[in-house]
Amino acid sequence: MDPLFDLLGQLGVGLATNAIYDLLKLTVMAPADREHLEQQIENQIRPHGVTMKASTVIEAVAQHGFITIQGSYLYAPTALAFGSQVGGAVVGNNSTLRTDKTAITAGADAHMLTQGNA
Repeated sequence: MDPLFDLLGQLGVGLATNAIYDLLKLTVMAPADREHLEQQIENQIRPHGVTMKASTVIEAVAQHGFITIQGSYLYAPTALAFGSQVGGAVVGNNSTLRTDKTAITAGADAHMLTQGNA
C-alpha cells in the first residue's frame, strides 16, 4: 500500500478519535450530566459469568436501579427473586435461573426484562 494513503488513514483515525474524546469529555464534565452519569453507574449490579448457589433462597433485588444478569447460572432449591423496586432487571444471554420446581433459561441474545420484583 502507498505510504501516503497509510498516513492519511492514520490521520483520519486520529481526528475521529479526538472528536469522540472531546464529545465524551464535554458530556462527562457538565455538572448535571455528571451527576446523572454517577447515579446511573452507582445504581447498577451486573453479575456476568458467575455461578451462584444457595441452600434455600437467592434474592438479587435493588431498591433503586438496574440489575443485569448475563452468562450466569443461579440456583436455589426453594426460591429465586430478582428485580428492582424502581428501575428494572434483565436476565439473559446464556443465563439460567433455577429452583427445584422451575427454571428460566435464556440462550444467546435472548433476554427477559422485569419491572418490580420477579
